[in-house]
Amino acid sequence: MARVIAIASQKGGVGKTTTAVNLAGYMALAGQSCLLVDLDPQANATSGIGIDSPPSSFLPGLLDGSIHWSEVSEQSAVPGLRCLPSTVNLEVPVTTAEARGGGADRLRQQWLDAPSSLLDVVILDCPPSLGPLTDLALHIADSVLVPVQCEYFAMEGLAQVLELVRRAEATHHRKIALEGLVLTLFSPEVDLCHEVAEEVRRYFPEDTLETPILRDPTLAEAASHGQPICHYQPRSAGAWSYLNLTKEVLEHEWTETGTWA
Repeated sequence: MARVIAIASQKGGVGKTTTAVNLAGYMALAGQSCLLVDLDPQANATSGIGIDSPPSSFLPGLLDGSIHWSEVSEQSAVPGLRCLPSTVNLEVPVTTAEARGGGADRLRQQWLDAPSSLLDVVILDCPPSLGPLTDLALHIADSVLVPVQCEYFAMEGLAQVLELVRRAEATHHRKIALEGLVLTLFSPEVDLCHEVAEEVRRYFPEDTLETPILRDPTLAEAASHGQPICHYQPRSAGAWSYLNLTKEVLEHEWTETGTWA
């Protein structure tokens, strides 16, 4: 049964798409059959993995059941990693009602029913907002990974994301785990980064992941070349950051009580 992880933050520029692309890349390298789902109309995860955007969104068809995800997902350059691409479009392809309706359950069930040889993990890259597309992701996900940039006001907005998770839990009557808070754009030489990291860990001691994502321009270079960092520059600081983050995520074990062990 596939595990579905949403990567969500209402703030832009926090490393959300970078985390989605590179976590998916390392998941595949670890032997997981991985699907990266680009839910952002900017389609940055799609281009960041070297795949062209389709002329129109597949989401309406996926939600009404007329399209199966395996028909429209594309193989990336990383073995074991497929992408369900987004189209570059200013319009949101689904409404809030559609995001919370039966279509969300139908799409989730497609992934849960997929054989493990075809699909082990689904990574959902959400747009930088708390609108219908993020709502859809949270209604489908088993867990949520929240990037937190190491800057002033880093805690701003976390409450909104967690409240959206609680609402999705109430709607679907199932537990949605907090996969964790991942500290991003971390510069070890900058005191502020350490102060923010300490504050986040003080307020969320059980939920803050150990691995910070180091600020590394190579990550942006990799995205511009349409490659995850594991292919573009596997010996870079950014690559080591995402390798270690992936190890942490893979060590999480979902329990029947609705918590991570």
